[in-house]
Amino acid sequence: MLNYIFLGPPGAGKGTMGEMLCERTGVIHLSTGQLLRDEMASGSELGQKVKSIITSGALVPDDIVTAMVSKRLLQNDIRQHGSLLDGYPRTTIQADSLKRIFADNATELTAAVLVDADRDILLGRLTARRICSNKACGAIFNLQSNKPAREGLCDRCGSALVQRSDDSEETALDRLRVYDQQTAPLIDYYRKTGKLVVMKSREVTAEQNFATLLAALNM
Repeated sequence: MLNYIFLGPPGAGKGTMGEMLCERTGVIHLSTGQLLRDEMASGSELGQKVKSIITSGALVPDDIVTAMVSKRLLQNDIRQHGSLLDGYPRTTIQADSLKRIFADNATELTAAVLVDADRDILLGRLTARRICSNKACGAIFNLQSNKPAREGLCDRCGSALVQRSDDSEETALDRLRVYDQQTAPLIDYYRKTGKLVVMKSREVTAEQNFATLLAALNM
């Protein structure tokens, strides 16, 4: 059974590469963000606890996130098809917990995939998003990969396109700094286990980048 985790900075294309790998291999995409939302929506005791923590503005503790991941990995679809973990683990403590979860399920991690890219590419991607100023429309464009037909104007409704404050270069640099601080230990952790696979994302088509990923995974 195939089990992957994806690491990488914001803007590297983890989401796109993950979707394509799931489609090719049949593994189940498992997002911790979606797990939290599903648990809250279920109305379970754990879900109510998670909701109160998030409402208070605090971070959901490691043990709760790990419990939800463990519960999800035991379900039949993942036991049959495998998994691709997105957003977990975020720390070496979580990585140790994941190793135990896999062992308890009589399986193991296939690869920790680091989807990386040069910093100038990351900054370009993170600052290229533009959103229609007409909230009723809400169309999203990207000046690199999904340009509007007319510069600065929405293709759908003709309204002006704007850049959100969290898409600014300052915010992008801050997101990359946080990534460097939080993820570097995980990269070292999986390199030492021999499970790390590095794929360099370039300014080419998604299909070309996916071919690079498959080559890195020897698929």
